[in-house]
Amino acid sequence: MLDSRISQSVRRQMSFWGVTTLLGLVAIAPSDVVAKGRTHSLQGLFCNAAEQIDETLTHMRRGMSPRSAVAFTNRDGVVCTFVDLLHYVVDQPVVINEIRGSFPLFKYQGTLVAAIVGNAYRPLSPPVQIFFAIPERLESAPIAGRA
Repeated sequence: MLDSRISQSVRRQMSFWGVTTLLGLVAIAPSDVVAKGRTHSLQGLFCNAAEQIDETLTHMRRGMSPRSAVAFTNRDGVVCTFVDLLHYVVDQPVVINEIRGSFPLFKYQGTLVAAIVGNAYRPLSPPVQIFFAIPERLESAPIAGRA
């Protein structure tokens, strides 16, 4: 049986910010695939533009699940994806915003260079600029506008 303090904490987090913990499925890929300190193997919310991240998070704040919020944002065309079954490999991410709240998120811009599907590394050619949101502050990621 769970301690009552833990149960209360879990109930409090069953809100938008609790759902966004799903965005924080950051994982480390094999070292031969991901260049240490430069690229990151990630799971979370990925979109073509920063504004689309904001729109999707707004839908989630209104009670939509991550998948439903992405589907709503994609109503006119596929611009966002919720990556939780594979990993995106992002090169040189830069923090562009910290989204404050009871469960903070960090919004990044980076270059999508590959996907890891199971144990297979699938390079993306050509690489594309992408925006993403995760709860973790990646240590090696600089903050936009700072030298």
